[in-house]
Amino acid sequence: MPFRFVSIWLLVASVAVPEVGAQAPQLRAEAQGYPAGLIMSGQLGLAVAPATRVLLIAGYNTTDRRDWGTQDDETGSGPGFGLAARRYFGADDTGVHLGLRADLWFLDIDWQREAPVGPVVFGTTAVVVLQPTGQIGYTWGFAENRWCLDLTVALGVEINVRTEGEPVGEGAILLGGLGLSYQL
Repeated sequence: MPFRFVSIWLLVASVAVPEVGAQAPQLRAEAQGYPAGLIMSGQLGLAVAPATRVLLIAGYNTTDRRDWGTQDDETGSGPGFGLAARRYFGADDTGVHLGLRADLWFLDIDWQREAPVGPVVFGTTAVVVLQPTGQIGYTWGFAENRWCLDLTVALGVEINVRTEGEPVGEGAILLGGLGLSYQL
C-alpha cells in the first residue's frame, strides 16, 4: 500500500511541476503604488499556455486617502487576495505583457468628518473592495530567465461591494508596479 501511494504522488508531482523554463511555476513578490496607498503581494505564477500565465495573489493594502474619499480624512489597511492573467509577447515570458487582474480587499478604514457646527466626528468602516484592473508592463529576464524583473502600469476601479459603517471612497485607480519573480 505505501508503495502505491508513493508512486501516485510521484506521478502527480511530475505532471504538476513542469521543467525549468517558460513553463515552470514562478514565485513572485510585487509592490504596487497608487496615489493613496501601497499594495504588497506574494504571487504564484502558473503557465496555462505558451506565453500565458495565471497568477494567484495574496497581499496587504494600506491606504491614506486624505480628503480624496467620501469622508474628510480616510486611512486604513487590510489583507486581500486576487487572480490575474498575463499574456507575454517576448521570448520565455519576457518583454511586453498585457494582463487582467481582479483583487478583493478586506479593509478597515478609519475616518473623520468635520461638522459644520460642533465637534469632529470619528468612525471606522469595514469595507470589502473589488478592484478589477487592466495592466500593461515590461519584463526583463536574468540568469537564463530564472529571475525576472517587471514594471507595470494598471488602470481600474475600486468598487465597495460591502460596507459596514459610513460610506467611504471608491472610484478609478491608477497603479504603478515593480515585481521580482523566480522560476522554480
